[in-house]
Amino acid sequence: MIRRPPRSTLFPYTTLFRSERNNGFDVLYHNMKYGQIASKELVEFFRERLAIEETLSKLLGKLAKQAGGNCINGTFAPLWQVLKASSERQSTLHLQMVQRFQELIKDVTKYNEAQHKNHKNVKEGESGTLEIVQSIQSTAITLSKAKEVYNQRFVEFEKLKRENASAKDVERAEQKFQKACDDYKHLVEKYGLVREEFERKMLSACRRFQDLEEAHLKQMKVFLKTYGEVLHSGHETIVSVHSEFGHQCGDATVDKLLEQFVTNKATGTEKPGAKRFS
Repeated sequence: MIRRPPRSTLFPYTTLFRSERNNGFDVLYHNMKYGQIASKELVEFFRERLAIEETLSKLLGKLAKQAGGNCINGTFAPLWQVLKASSERQSTLHLQMVQRFQELIKDVTKYNEAQHKNHKNVKEGESGTLEIVQSIQSTAITLSKAKEVYNQRFVEFEKLKRENASAKDVERAEQKFQKACDDYKHLVEKYGLVREEFERKMLSACRRFQDLEEAHLKQMKVFLKTYGEVLHSGHETIVSVHSEFGHQCGDATVDKLLEQFVTNKATGTEKPGAKRFS
């Protein structure tokens, strides 16, 4: 049997979404929908970041090509090759980050699609809860009105008795009061039954929404962790390329560059001989 992680005990939905207005279900349901919006927007965010890396890769590739096409003659020529190689490596690294972001986007998109199906199932599964929420809300309103009528009829009845009104008027007022009393009692009993059903279904719904929300947040954090790892790994590798570039430039001392130049281009050490007229 698979055991689910324990729910948060700091913020239990079962006790924090039971207001007297009974709109906790509406709040939790819409919050669930916002989760799907969040994952969709996260996909768009990652796509924008991918576009940045893709642009950097292309620009660095263009820069490498420019460095490779510069003058191959002169003592500075070897350093153009260092610049070319460094730019090419950076271009490749950004392209690798593009590929990793593509995989991440696929995972988040797949999750978003699964969310849509899951939310549809939740909506269907909690249709009974929605009905009982609407029922307790409408019953509460009707009960409040019935209580007002009951109190009003009671006041009217007592007033007529105090004023020694005619027996007929008193009897009529008593009948109205009794009817209001019966209606009020009936609605109190009905509200009690509806409230019991509401409590039972809301308890189940709150647990379901909290399980769903906690799983959603954990999954979204996994995506962010992967995103951070891609950035961190890419940054470390790029720093390594920069460091290597610095070492190569440092190794290419003036003496070494001159040595390479004279090795390849020196025309000889023999001086021209003297010429005499004879």
